[in-house]
Amino acid sequence: MALSTGCILSVCIAGAAQAADVAKAPPPPFIAPVKTYSTVVFGGFDDRRDSYYGYAGVVSALNGKIATDGFLVRVMGLYNPYKYSSTAVVGGTVDGKETAFEAMLGYQTYLPGMTARFYAGLDYEGHRLSPNNPFDRNDGDHWGVHVRGEIESPYAAKGYYNLHASYGSATQRYWIRGRAGYNFSGVILGPEGLATGNWVTNEQRVGAFVIFRSPQLLPFEISFSGGYSQTDETRGGKSAYGTVEVSVAF
Repeated sequence: MALSTGCILSVCIAGAAQAADVAKAPPPPFIAPVKTYSTVVFGGFDDRRDSYYGYAGVVSALNGKIATDGFLVRVMGLYNPYKYSSTAVVGGTVDGKETAFEAMLGYQTYLPGMTARFYAGLDYEGHRLSPNNPFDRNDGDHWGVHVRGEIESPYAAKGYYNLHASYGSATQRYWIRGRAGYNFSGVILGPEGLATGNWVTNEQRVGAFVIFRSPQLLPFEISFSGGYSQTDETRGGKSAYGTVEVSVAF
């Protein structure tokens, strides 16, 4: 009986010691919660011969999580001074000022190796010409439907690609840009190609781009691109182009 009592006591003492060790164990390291972003604000500036433009916009996730599947709202505005040659006006040169606006509802889905988005909504494009050119269909205010599609590689993928395409019925404007490159730990380099136009003109581009992004700058991204542009001779012809784009997540 004494032996049994000693065994029980030994077990209790051992259990108490183990409990003390557990109590003295250091707490697990603190892990900061993953930041959740709901909105991306973006903007840019583009320049080529006889035309330059600036734009700004916002994309917001209706579920409050921009990095998950769900519905999005996209709004963007653009301002574009330009000029072109025309024998239909006195002096032979038309100075134009374009303002454009789009407001769309979209849906985003994350697939294996790809993120895809599609938008549809309102399209507006207005042109003011000096002097007035009665043969330019762009003159005045135009309203229509705007659609846009985007596919791109996962954020941290080493092999980078994206393809963005849009169409606005206001002036039958199309815009398509493709990029492919390699992610050197936050610096992405590669070639790009672009085609755009409307019912009176068109333009093609071939160039290169660099994007700067990193985990330390997760909510911020900036890209530069440049190369060769070709459009109608009356609207600048062959020239160089340059573009800078910035986006910030909140």
